[in-house]
Amino acid sequence: MGAKARPSRSISPNGQALSDGGLSPTSAGSRTLAPRPALRPRKSVKELEAEYHDSDEDVPEDAVIWNVPISPRPPMHSTPSSPTRTISTSLTPELKSAASNTSSTEEPPRSATRPNMHHSATVSAFPPEPSSPRLQRGRTWKEDLSEEAREVAAALEEHAERVSQERRRSTRNSTNGSPPRPSMKLRTKTSVMELPPLQKGNVMIDPLPISKEKEAVLTRTRPSWLPPKSQKEEKKHIKEWERMMAAAEAAEKKRLAKEVEQQQQRKHVESNIARIWEQHVIPNWDDVIKEPRTRELWWRGVTPRDRGTVWSKAVGNELSLTEASYANALKRARVLQSSVNNLPEEERSKHADAGWLAAISRDVSTVFPELGIFGPGAPLHSTLEDLLLAYSAYRSDVGYVYGVHKIAGLLVLNMSASAAFIALANMLNRPLALAFLINDQATMSRIYSTVLSTLKYKMPRLHEHLTNPETGFKGPEEWLHPFLATLGTQLLSPDSCSRLWDIAVFEGDKTFVRAAVGVLALLESRLYGPREELLSLIGWSARPLDFEEEQVIVAIREAGKISPHSSTPDLNGNKR
Repeated sequence: MGAKARPSRSISPNGQALSDGGLSPTSAGSRTLAPRPALRPRKSVKELEAEYHDSDEDVPEDAVIWNVPISPRPPMHSTPSSPTRTISTSLTPELKSAASNTSSTEEPPRSATRPNMHHSATVSAFPPEPSSPRLQRGRTWKEDLSEEAREVAAALEEHAERVSQERRRSTRNSTNGSPPRPSMKLRTKTSVMELPPLQKGNVMIDPLPISKEKEAVLTRTRPSWLPPKSQKEEKKHIKEWERMMAAAEAAEKKRLAKEVEQQQQRKHVESNIARIWEQHVIPNWDDVIKEPRTRELWWRGVTPRDRGTVWSKAVGNELSLTEASYANALKRARVLQSSVNNLPEEERSKHADAGWLAAISRDVSTVFPELGIFGPGAPLHSTLEDLLLAYSAYRSDVGYVYGVHKIAGLLVLNMSASAAFIALANMLNRPLALAFLINDQATMSRIYSTVLSTLKYKMPRLHEHLTNPETGFKGPEEWLHPFLATLGTQLLSPDSCSRLWDIAVFEGDKTFVRAAVGVLALLESRLYGPREELLSLIGWSARPLDFEEEQVIVAIREAGKISPHSSTPDLNGNKR
């Protein structure tokens, strides 16, 4: 059954085959093939069975084997799942041209290159002998096993066939029949500190081009127009630079970790404050609100979800307004608006109420534009417009005053329309807000005097600059009126203004005086310019300040810390 080694043969230029590698006298210059080494004889099926003999001689006589699934049969005895792969023998490029000249009766030359064949392929090329006891046992194994053992044995054979196919496929794809290489792990990219660039010069200082000799001695830590460093000094400075960069990176990581820790602490404090407001203060309002320790609680701020309830309770309802009051006021405003809109254009322009109705429609969309919720078609546009119409109809003696729209917008952010109407009416009925609403010059002058005296005590240089006639202001109303008339909503962001109102609803109008001084303290370094520059920061055209909430609250707290020996008048003109 084994294959014998066949001697190599060469082809003469005339197409005649020469045995034993000999050369004819006429083919001295032709190429010859080296003799192929003898192949190892293949083993027959009987020899393979003898090598893998698995007779039952070693099994004890008293052993009982029953319904045991047999192990998977070798590929030579299993049913092939695919037709036998034929092995093609091809000619080498040197022999193709010579073989075309040979006669058809002669045996075609064999390839000098041994074909790559797997051992399993060579064994399976020989059909098994019918008399093989292993094959005989394989044919009848299903009949001797129970149903469960038969299923297990079939599963084992299926698994063995699948593993064999995968092994053949991987061997076929590998080079020269070698097993595939394991996938190499990609090297993880490590963070390497980037060195400073070479100092190649500055056109403004050294405009001449750099020579090759000078470029060869350029360093990373000294400008090109200075004498070059030695390599030893350069390495020393590079190491120092790396240490500084590593220290800076460590400091940055420490700072970020500290910020994360502070943020977590802030969230923890906010959750505790919310629990105190909801479980302790609001249920026991009349008793807890009088305790001194509660004052620090509102200075820390009210949680947004409880802000509407707390503001409504703290502002109170001295005017005894109800939801019906809001509905009736809004109804009157709608009737008035409809009647004005039905007038001819000439008569409408002369109507007394047409001006403030148009002003409300114009100003609603300008409230806190950074939030984008009061613009045309936005969620709270119609709610704010209804609130302003209702309040203007309620205070028909005053109508609509510019600045009220921002106060109303802050209330709408934190409570319903009817609750905002009640809080707005009572908040604007307090002395400071009412003075600016009805333009009470005497009360407004006292308020300005209180702010100026506090400013002179805290920041005398800024006070001197703002009151100096050379600055161009006619009076303090030019730079104080926008903040005080809007109760802080003109210059502060919604979040900062909400924190201000958390204090003002409890402590009253003095909070807005302290807040005016605190805001001036935050902007002090930018308030020593001319009049136009100051109005762009604290006037009606100013944009909301980009300070954090805590910065604003700290500035307001510091503005109220006045020495007891000073004689600063309060809102009523009394010395304190």
